[in-house]
Amino acid sequence: MSRLASWSLSLALPCALAACTTTEAADESGDLIAAAEEALLSISGKADAAWDTAPTLHVGERVHDRASAQGRRVYPMWIAGRPGAPVPLDVVATAHDGDYSVRVAVLGPLRNGTRAVLAAGGYATPRANVEISLDVKTAGEHLIVVGSHDLADETFFDVQTHCDACDARAIDVLSSPKSGSLVATGNGIVEGRLGDVLANRTFDVQLELWASPPMQSWNAHKVATSVASGNQVNVIVPASVRPGDDLKLVVRKPGGAILDTGVVTRYAPQATALVRTDAILYGDIASVQVAGIAGFYEGVAEMQLRSETRHVIVDEDHIEISQPGHVGMGFNAFDATFAPELTDAHGTLNPNLPRNGDLLSVGMINGNDDYVRLGCFQYCNDLSGMETCTGGPRTCPSTAW
Repeated sequence: MSRLASWSLSLALPCALAACTTTEAADESGDLIAAAEEALLSISGKADAAWDTAPTLHVGERVHDRASAQGRRVYPMWIAGRPGAPVPLDVVATAHDGDYSVRVAVLGPLRNGTRAVLAAGGYATPRANVEISLDVKTAGEHLIVVGSHDLADETFFDVQTHCDACDARAIDVLSSPKSGSLVATGNGIVEGRLGDVLANRTFDVQLELWASPPMQSWNAHKVATSVASGNQVNVIVPASVRPGDDLKLVVRKPGGAILDTGVVTRYAPQATALVRTDAILYGDIASVQVAGIAGFYEGVAEMQLRSETRHVIVDEDHIEISQPGHVGMGFNAFDATFAPELTDAHGTLNPNLPRNGDLLSVGMINGNDDYVRLGCFQYCNDLSGMETCTGGPRTCPSTAW
């Protein structure tokens, strides 16, 4: 056993040995030993194709991802834990379907060229689901490393972290806003606060503002930059940014290393519901993705897609809050997917499928069970290039549904 493996076993075990079965204790010990041995291979920060670095993972986010065979997907995550004030962290990774396995290691901050293994699971035996709970007593950039059992195969998985009742200042580079938040409401200024993990920094911190139409991160471009003063970093949203755009907040050292690859928020200059019918994403057949801002009640928004032309409900999407910046009661960003069934159980074509040229509306069901239109557009999913429809925003009918 290496020195690091022996040392890390004394740092953290996922459960107390006295409370574990013999098999569970052996698996957990084996997980930590295997993870610690492997951590010696590539933890110095040097480029390594087998250690594939993902965007920053924020506490409370869920990510759908993959790791290649013989590869690991590595998620940087910032936590400000201390021995006297540990941060209770849960890490959950679940493999897709039944054909994949998943394993997870949580590594501490880089110290003298090494990272301690704080917890691990799925190394000793193949598992489709790994759940780890630990108290993080270290401050800095931590890593969550995900791969398949023995790295034998490609794997597809979901990974998510939780920290119940945590102080927002103890998690992430930004204590506010958090991913999924509505920003710049009322004053057109994104008001940011740095987390405790940067409280004792000896360098300047810069906030970059990147804007894109909603759900179109590939179209993001930098629109503004600001430098932090103490723990506060504010930036004015330029007039070119439209309500409902996605704003990604990138934190970095000026001209240097990126500390956080981006907290994605939504621009909401007014506290009101809206839908971006100019930014519709069409699927291959009949699916439609739309985004905007809607009112949520007890953490849920009921969104519907309706044909105003034929007066039918095309599809609906039951959306629950899923981001750390969401609120249970009030306005939240939404990304809705409408994917109506093509046929019924008898193979008959769904008569409510949208047709090119139809006037469609996107709306929400309010507390009185009424349908409230947020916006309308012409449906134009033209794969052939032969249709005459043009698509885009249209005026909604003035009469109630």
